[in-house]
Amino acid sequence: MFLSPKEFGEKMTVDGRRMLGCWDEITQPAPRFYGAGLDIMGVNTVERLLFLLPGDPNWPCPVSDQELVVDGVKWTVRDARPESGIFKLVVYRNES
Repeated sequence: MFLSPKEFGEKMTVDGRRMLGCWDEITQPAPRFYGAGLDIMGVNTVERLLFLLPGDPNWPCPVSDQELVVDGVKWTVRDARPESGIFKLVVYRNES
């Protein structure tokens, strides 16, 4: 994954820290979760794929079930993987 701040990345605030990130607008929800968590018992769940490049090398990769606040919106991590210094996260939140 290549994050060019001018083309793909954007500055975002994650848990109070500024870093470069990129929402994957094409894979939404993430492929391994198609159909999962959508309108279950009247709850509408939004799931997104997020790539983060933390500015602080000591910031640990988030873990499953961890809550993150991204630009003021609370998300829960479903899956997280570090990949060559970039964190690949599947996050979700309830809309209803």
